[in-house]
Amino acid sequence: MEELLDWLQQSEGPLAYVVIGLASLVEYVFPPFPGDTVSLFSVVLAATAGYSVIWVYVSLNVGAVVGGMGAYYAGRWIGRRRVEHRPRFLRSQQARKALDAVLARFDRHGAAYLALNRFVPALRAFFFLAAGMTGMNPWKVALWGGLSACAWNGILLGVGWVLGANFEQLESWVETYSAVAIGVVVLIVAVGAWRWWRAARQDAAEGD
Repeated sequence: MEELLDWLQQSEGPLAYVVIGLASLVEYVFPPFPGDTVSLFSVVLAATAGYSVIWVYVSLNVGAVVGGMGAYYAGRWIGRRRVEHRPRFLRSQQARKALDAVLARFDRHGAAYLALNRFVPALRAFFFLAAGMTGMNPWKVALWGGLSACAWNGILLGVGWVLGANFEQLESWVETYSAVAIGVVVLIVAVGAWRWWRAARQDAAEGD
């Protein structure tokens, strides 16, 4: 990662903007990839190293939309497969029930989830997977995913412009936000899992 950041610092030009876009894209294909680090660094470069603010913004947004749509079509592929042909971890009865509950909620509120996806680190790709599995209209997916990317990257550029060359401070701010956001998501998932487990126990007791 340090080599990539060093290269970006010295390589302003069309290829650099392509690399910035690819970094934003890869995060949706391979979630562990630290796409935000490259995004933050490109924001600092726009503020201090002669990079075009417009092209950085466009690169980040295009990469996010293309990556998100890749995850969306992967979700459509999974959704169209018969249960026995799905990935093994989705075949059990409990997994299917949990998945059906998630997809039913996404079917009702999918646009809102996609509008928030860029603000929820580590889970961004899964929103698009769910959109694909529910068969959500691809144009709506691209629209809401694009609006989310534009809003998030606009905030990053604005904050980066204020902080200037202080990459460490910007990274610290985003890491703090990410930790809080992940904590909230974990809490919501835990509450949902507990409610699902309690309902499953009640159904089992009634069946006996």
